[in-house]
Amino acid sequence: MDRETLTQALEYADLTSYQADAYLTLLEMGASPAIEVGRESSVPVSQVYDVLRSLESRGYVETIEREKLYVRPRDPDAAMADLESRGELLSDAAEEVRERYRTPERMDARVGVTKRAETAVGNARDLIDDAKTVVEVAGTFEQLQLLAPALQTARQRGVVVRASVYVEDGETPPEDFDPKGVLSELRACTIPGPFLVVIDRHRTCFAPNSRSDEDYGVLVYDRILPFVFHWFYLTCLWNLYPSVYVDDRDQFIYVTMEELVRDCRPLWEEGYELGVAVEGIDIATDTEISIEGTVVDVSFLGDERDPSRLALSDLGSYKNITLDTGDDTVVVGGWGAVYEDVEMRTISLVDIDIGAKPAHL
Repeated sequence: MDRETLTQALEYADLTSYQADAYLTLLEMGASPAIEVGRESSVPVSQVYDVLRSLESRGYVETIEREKLYVRPRDPDAAMADLESRGELLSDAAEEVRERYRTPERMDARVGVTKRAETAVGNARDLIDDAKTVVEVAGTFEQLQLLAPALQTARQRGVVVRASVYVEDGETPPEDFDPKGVLSELRACTIPGPFLVVIDRHRTCFAPNSRSDEDYGVLVYDRILPFVFHWFYLTCLWNLYPSVYVDDRDQFIYVTMEELVRDCRPLWEEGYELGVAVEGIDIATDTEISIEGTVVDVSFLGDERDPSRLALSDLGSYKNITLDTGDDTVVVGGWGAVYEDVEMRTISLVDIDIGAKPAHL
């Protein structure tokens, strides 16, 4: 560190410019007459005694009375301990400011608007650390890479992570982009869209794409509003585009009732016996529940439609499945289920008995 930078650092520790210069000069000279310190430094000779006395009172130097007033540096451990503690305090304060900037304390309105899109990305990274069930994310390769460490840790906790990446014509992934261990499934979206993350159905981070004429972010802490963002994600950023990567472990795990009914209703209509495992919430007790059983009914509003041609838009209203658990029948609904027995979090298709005889054809 050069002398100018060191002087600046000492001034940050509340030394005056004269005090800092006199102290550094004394460190170079060793024990010296006070008058010589004044001659070798920028401190006016008329003020050098006052400056050195003030440094002595703060523990930086000590004076020795001889025929002339001598001064020498003191062991710096004590003085530097104070400097180091100030540094730690400033570092902690800087990190706390960043944290408060990313996560505003007041969320009483359940919606926070920030002036910078980067805040939404940073906030998403923090919220993903608390994800328990599912993360739906849409963004550029760069944004996905910023979230990759948090997403990878979430995957290790068993969280399902679905991502849509915006890919322009001819664009290829960065060489270090690897979805393995980070994503459950990746789809390539060819129309640039917003940065969007929906976490466990009650947290949302949103920012417009780079072509927007405004720069802002939206943070939603709620159980109702994220459904709007989820439906937008499902119908506009996910369902329309092809998969470019699928983790085999999650290939038959559903996180929406719409996709489950769309895929499984035709099989059930043809008489296949479908075994599923459900992770969800018992609506009567509002507690987590895990159940397994065989699908004995698949219902949705307007179920007279051709089951082989169902679109997600056909399933925007009421839909559920009924399971035979061996001891009882349980009705499982999707996001926001009210009248069913269980609100699903995930449903895993664990068995398809292709030899089952159609019972209702």
